[in-house]
Amino acid sequence: MKTCSLDEACASFFELVERALAGEPQRVIRHGKKAVVIVSEEQWHSRGRAAPTLGALLAQYARRGLMHEPIRARPWKDRSLGSNFK
Repeated sequence: MKTCSLDEACASFFELVERALAGEPQRVIRHGKKAVVIVSEEQWHSRGRAAPTLGALLAQYARRGLMHEPIRARPWKDRSLGSNFK
């Protein structure tokens, strides 16, 4: 993956797009830090999907019978939160 500064990317944007379309992602840095990666539309759509949500992971864990406490056990439920909360 080729890396260039933001100024270089602006000056040679067409070349960056052509390389990305040829299958070579292009990284752009800004202020010395990684900022963006330019990839082709095809690569973007073929990327791995996002990780499951925390809720989905907990539900999967519960369905497998791996939770030893009932989900309804909420020790914080009966605690007073103070005068500002009711």
